[in-house]
Amino acid sequence: MDPLQPGAAEELQILLAEASHVLSDYVRHSQQPDATLLSDKSPKMLHQDLDLTFFPKHGIGQSAIWHDVRAICAAATNTWNSRFLYKLYAAPTPIGVVCETLLGVLNNNSHVFRASPAGALIETAVAAKLAQLAGFPPQTSAGLTFPGGSYANLHALMTARNERFPEIKSAGICAIANAKPVVFTSYHAHYSIDKSAMAAGIGLNSVVHVPTDQSGCMSLTALRQLLQLAVDSGQTPFFVNATMGTTVLGACDPLDDIADICDEFKVWLHVDGSWGGPLALFSGDAISPTFKIPHGRINSFTINPHKLLGVPLQCSFLLVRDGVGVMRRALGLGADYLFHADDQDNNDNLDLGDATLGCGRRPDAIKFWLMWRYHGTQYFVDRLHHARQMALKLADMVLQRERSAEPNASGQWRLVSQPQSTCVCFWFVPQQLLLVSKGEGSDFNESLDLATRKICSRVNDSGQLLMDYASVEMFQSYSSSVNGCQSTADDLAKYSLPSFFRIPLNSPDVTEDTLTAVLDAIEKAASDLYGDT
Repeated sequence: MDPLQPGAAEELQILLAEASHVLSDYVRHSQQPDATLLSDKSPKMLHQDLDLTFFPKHGIGQSAIWHDVRAICAAATNTWNSRFLYKLYAAPTPIGVVCETLLGVLNNNSHVFRASPAGALIETAVAAKLAQLAGFPPQTSAGLTFPGGSYANLHALMTARNERFPEIKSAGICAIANAKPVVFTSYHAHYSIDKSAMAAGIGLNSVVHVPTDQSGCMSLTALRQLLQLAVDSGQTPFFVNATMGTTVLGACDPLDDIADICDEFKVWLHVDGSWGGPLALFSGDAISPTFKIPHGRINSFTINPHKLLGVPLQCSFLLVRDGVGVMRRALGLGADYLFHADDQDNNDNLDLGDATLGCGRRPDAIKFWLMWRYHGTQYFVDRLHHARQMALKLADMVLQRERSAEPNASGQWRLVSQPQSTCVCFWFVPQQLLLVSKGEGSDFNESLDLATRKICSRVNDSGQLLMDYASVEMFQSYSSSVNGCQSTADDLAKYSLPSFFRIPLNSPDVTEDTLTAVLDAIEKAASDLYGDT
């Protein structure tokens, strides 16, 4: 049926009615204790199940399309189960699913106000509220949505670059070659900063990775030294990226002190709070006391409500202290065929697309706004509190198993570090490795790295639980500190930790039973692979 014909509403009603049955059945099944989280079929078999070589000349119609929908559901990763502990997001809320459907029905494009009036107004209002919670000055601050934190970070870096070097907008990167622009970010920051530097023409060689301390936070001594070194060598530092909730350890860089350094060197300070940002905006000191934003002292801030707050993918905001006008000045072109200056019915500040590198924009803020209205602020506070409590509980369970292990236990539990946010990192060392290498040395580290990967793969292959592993680079001083002074960047040796299990806690459905199932599954997989020596 042609959607432009009068029957479109009736057809939509029929499809949505059937979709409500099919999709609610899928969710109901996905939440069962014995539900499979990931198909064990090969890509080739899934390709066949999805019938991906068939592109019909004439449509298959209403009755047959539900076979395709069910096939997609069967091949998809099950995020609705509490044992989905694989990435930084979890299942959406039911109202979030409704909001996604609404965006499809509206089919609005929030690049210009008249193409999405409700979307533009809601986006502006939600960004203003988030900026208020972040302590940005209300007279100037504003923000925009982007399809993911990586794109938000890219726009922050591009805006900072063009504000520092306005000539680049017309003359290109060659115009600032002699200035040698350089970016600073920690070794534990998200890789999107490196990609942003590539896209901005800065290049990977002009990204300075700052060492961290033992908790995974950016070293202030190293940052100051490396900034000064760049200036002394004729480079121009223009952008420092700090992280609120590093991707692996979940650490928060010391933002207030970093802001002092950025003020001293007159550098744009961006905070990537894609993951940990909600802890600062909604949870308060009682839950995450180290996650604090220095009020009015950072230039830009990324936050992803689609992670810890449970908004459906994707929903990300970039907040800018000095307003969208800064982004429009840095990135906009004012294309008059699209952004009509003589449109008297439109406030051009609501033509949001000109402040971005793109054109077409989903009004994703609608999802967050409606979810906020439906659940209320307290829902976010409670959700974050639960995630934090589950992280602390899991860390405590690892330590308890480590302390209570019998001499002939199948292995040894070791906590990488106390969780700083909602992510827990730990090892399980099979007894076989302890017997062979006495639990130390380079050979042991290599064996433990491989064991973690194999155990994780074994757990995931069962389909009953989905989790991940990671590794990070750490730093230690070549020599002990002198007169209580911190080690300089030149005095730090870099080393990699063996791969460890990394469990991000997010879903409100996670319970202590879920955490027990994770640890039991790891022990069983290790026993299957290495025996009960």
